[in-house]
Amino acid sequence: MDDVDAPRRASFGLSLLVALGWYATVTAAVLVGRTGLPAAPNRDCSAVFSCLTPQEEIGLMVILGGPILAGLLFSTLVVTGLLARRVPSSILTGTLSALGSVVVAAVAGAVWQGAR
Repeated sequence: MDDVDAPRRASFGLSLLVALGWYATVTAAVLVGRTGLPAAPNRDCSAVFSCLTPQEEIGLMVILGGPILAGLLFSTLVVTGLLARRVPSSILTGTLSALGSVVVAAVAGAVWQGAR
């Protein structure tokens, strides 16, 4: 009669897995693209970090990118928590939370650069 279904909510765990899947996909694409580039034959090694091997570059990216990744994951948790209550699809929620977290990180980076 007056049965109204409750609004469907996205699963927080599945949404978070979708967002982490996006991060893993982008990270793998960057690593594959970076390691597939041939080295220039005549490199000038006078600059810092100019003559690193691809394995050393990956290690450096992991060390320097760790705080950025931690910030992205934290903001993904927050954004996913907010969106999972309103969006019924876990796939859409995870994708939007990953995109929203990247936007938050970009704005934070711009503010940090502007403050320097």
